[in-house]
Parts: sequence; C-alpha cells; structure tokens
Amino acid sequence: MLQQTRVEVVRDYFQAWVQALPTLGSLAEADEDQVLGLWQGLGYYSRARRLREGARFVVREFDGVLPGDPELLRQVPGVGPYSAGAISSIAFGRETPLVDGNVVRVLTRAFGLRGDPGRAPLKQALWARAAELVKGERPGDFNQALMELGATVCTPRRAHCAECPWSKQCAALDTGQVELLPELPKKPEKAAVRLVSLLCRRGGALLVEKLPVDARWWAGLWTLPTRPVLEDADPLTVAGELLRELGLRSDRLELQEPLRHTITRFRVLVHPVSVVDPGGRGKLGSARRFASSMELSTLALPAPHRKLLGRATPAKTSFAGDPPIE
Repeated sequence: MLQQTRVEVVRDYFQAWVQALPTLGSLAEADEDQVLGLWQGLGYYSRARRLREGARFVVREFDGVLPGDPELLRQVPGVGPYSAGAISSIAFGRETPLVDGNVVRVLTRAFGLRGDPGRAPLKQALWARAAELVKGERPGDFNQALMELGATVCTPRRAHCAECPWSKQCAALDTGQVELLPELPKKPEKAAVRLVSLLCRRGGALLVEKLPVDARWWAGLWTLPTRPVLEDADPLTVAGELLRELGLRSDRLELQEPLRHTITRFRVLVHPVSVVDPGGRGKLGSARRFASSMELSTLALPAPHRKLLGRATPAKTSFAGDPPIE
C-alpha cells in the first residue's frame, strides 16, 4: 500500500484491509470486487490485483506460507526486488538489501554516485552497495532506517544535512552536490486528454458501468459511462453519441463544471454531462446498471468518478479526500 502512496493516506486503509482480509487464505478467496472496494481511493489498482494474485500463488505453490527466501519471494506475482528485500529483511530478519527512491537518494549522495539510477551500471552498483550495508543483526531495522532517512532527512529538496548521522562522511555534502544528486532523468511532459462522463440519473439512481480487465485506465472498476473527446470535438455532441450507444435518449443534456485529474503521464480534463430521466430501455446488464447511492458507496470507483458523484449526490455520499494519482 505504501508504494506510490502517502503514509497518512494508507493508515486507515491498512486497518480496514487486515480486518476484512486478515490472512493470505482470506485474500486468495476474496472476489475482485471486494479487493478493489477495500483499495478504493489508494489509486494504482493493479497493486491490489497483484496482491490477490500473489496470495493465490502462495496458497497454491507454498501451502499458504509466505517464504522468507528472497529468491522464492521473487516467484510470487507482483513481488519484485524491492518487495522481496523488504519482506525478507523486515519480516524474516534476513540480510537482504532493498532499493527504493529514498534509498537511491541517500546512497548516491553519501557515496557520490553519478549517473541515472534507473540504468545499469549505477542501478547494479546501488544494489551492491545496499547489500554491503545491510549486514548485521537487525537487517530489517537497518533497511527501514535507510528508507526513513531518505524520506525525512535526505529529502529531494532542502535536505536537512545538519541532522543527518552520515553528514561527516557524505561525499555530496563535502563537494557541494547535495542538490545535484541523484541525477534523475527529466520527466516527460504530461499529455493532455479530454473525456466526457455521463451523470445519467433515473429515479434517483445513477448509471455506472464496469470496465473490462484490459481497459487502458481503471481496468475492472466501476465508472460513470466515459468516452474520449477527440481534439476540438464538442463534449455535448460526444455525450449525445454516448447516450445513444447506451440505448438511451434525451434532449436535455447539461454540461457541468469540468474536473481536472492526473493519471500517471496524462493531464485529464473530464467534462461531466448531466442527463435526467432519459428515455429508452438502455443496454443494461451485469456490467452496466443504474445504481442507488447506497450501491455506489460499495462499488470500487476511481477517484475522479467518485468526485463527480460527490457533486451529483452531495447529501448522500462523500467521495472527497482522494490522492491525486490513479
């Protein structure tokens, strides 16, 4: 949960998760909707799917017992070098290194390591250095301390060098290069994307649909009916076409205030269009239906759609406070 998400956001989610799914077995048996519902608001939903897939693998291949060997851990779907190092060292006390963004910052500065940390040979050098350092009686504590040092002291900007226990041995501080390391590649500009989302109400219920597992964004989640708006196309025109595609009709389409959102490398502008009591039976089914406010509160919905729903039903549902990335 802590990968790509802030600690203050995770706390309540973690408590709810372990209460609902306290064991690997219970996670392995849970259906995807329950898992995604518990994850709702944390973003990067593929992490939740990999957790469930990994639990099923452990139950099937390791009789439900998570191994402590980092090589065996790497066999579990969703467990890469960092997760294997964290689990092996923290949960099993093994001298296994880990490298995340915070550790990269600490090591490149402390030892004056130049180059792109995402590419060999520096990437290999960082793992080798971390492996040398993790030796000792409390490898899990050391790894956590190293990450915490990067998160709270050796910060990306305005590092607190005076508080750092490595300051006297820090190569970057000695040469005045703290702000220059690590040498991260420049992030590409985020591409602009426009979407139309229907706030289609009928008898107090809102139309939602479940996206396929291979969808580009929000795979497997419930969303408002949403389609792209190409170039300079009129959002209302696209909304009318979408409504007809859904087997519905209405002459009263109202464009609402747009919503801005960020999805990984994209800047998304969502044009919500309100439709009240449309005609037509609609192409409904297990993956598309009109849902009440109570039902909506139980469905796994991506952050921008929950925010739009919060606008539509402010008195009955609360969907605020989500992280900016999905």
